[in-house]
Amino acid sequence: MAALADELRAQSADASDFVHRLNARLHQQIKREIRDIGAPQRPEETLALGIGACRDLAVLFIAVCRLSGLAARFVSGYQKGRDDVPIDAAELGRRRRYMHAWPEVFLPGGGWCGFDPTHGLAVADRHVALAAAAHPDDTAPIEGSFFGGAQSTIETELAIDVDA
Repeated sequence: MAALADELRAQSADASDFVHRLNARLHQQIKREIRDIGAPQRPEETLALGIGACRDLAVLFIAVCRLSGLAARFVSGYQKGRDDVPIDAAELGRRRRYMHAWPEVFLPGGGWCGFDPTHGLAVADRHVALAAAAHPDDTAPIEGSFFGGAQSTIETELAIDVDA
């Protein structure tokens, strides 16, 4: 990770250029994996394997930024689907959205700016943030405890309508 940070810093004009280069590099270099459960991989593991889920890419991005002296945090929320994939009206109401993760970096003069290395995008109007924290464990959408012998289940459904 330090070698990657050093390489990108040497190529970059400033902090903004650095994070844009980092976003593009991770998008190109790390293959996307959908993994529904589990904590993020260690950033070293994601870099070595060349594969990871969105949360793994976010954690790697954050680690490289922090090695470069930039404050960065983990964001959990939702991302709008791709515009280049047609959806018929009947499917739109049944389409599921899964949690998504991305990093934000504090850029001098720009404040907190989001990047999505999973999709190679800067975060703008296609993302809905639900929680942001220094560590992924602090962004869990639901947390709780259960004591006793009874069984329970929980289901959650969320619908997001986006006006074009």
